[in-house]
Amino acid sequence: MKWSTVSTGVIGLAGSVLAQTDSTPFVDADTGIAFQSYTSTDGITYRLALPAEATGDAGYDVILQIVAPVELGWAGWAWGGAMTYNPLTVVWHDGETVQHSSRQATGYYVPATYEDATYTVLKGTGVNETHFKFTALCTGCASWTDFDGNPYILNGAGDTNFAYAFSSTAVEEPANPETGFSIHDNVGRWIHDLAGARSDKFKDWVTTNTPA
Repeated sequence: MKWSTVSTGVIGLAGSVLAQTDSTPFVDADTGIAFQSYTSTDGITYRLALPAEATGDAGYDVILQIVAPVELGWAGWAWGGAMTYNPLTVVWHDGETVQHSSRQATGYYVPATYEDATYTVLKGTGVNETHFKFTALCTGCASWTDFDGNPYILNGAGDTNFAYAFSSTAVEEPANPETGFSIHDNVGRWIHDLAGARSDKFKDWVTTNTPA
């Protein structure tokens, strides 16, 4: 477990030194939110927007968006770049409804429910003929307690290493956020530009995209 935490930090540091990131700017037409966006070779897109004041000095909320093919059983985002000891966002669709689950793993088995990250589902969430899209405000995705019990905050003024996973097998109980689900078909990592995701329009985006 500890090895995963350390190696993730090294990868993230290397990305900062080399100034090479995998994300690019993207404005979502449904919400007007300007994200930093990354699309994996598997066709899953992970987007992020941050407050202008986001740094590594204090926790902050984020707006995240995941877009995935409807054929997938589920897609996941690991905020610390590893499976264990960091928040995991897992999403899938149940017919015309997009479901989400906050998880954290402490070993290599089905991650348990994680109550320290909470989500407010925003406009721009839905299902069409080809994809499902999850858009949400998250409190607790950008900060957590690491393997050694120390607080960790993503440095919003830099870049970081994230990880993804997905499976083509449907979750066991699609209407249940605490459902079990199968092992992933594939995993991957990317370096995300956090500084480029910051905006002074963050609060306005949350206000205008929070359902009445």
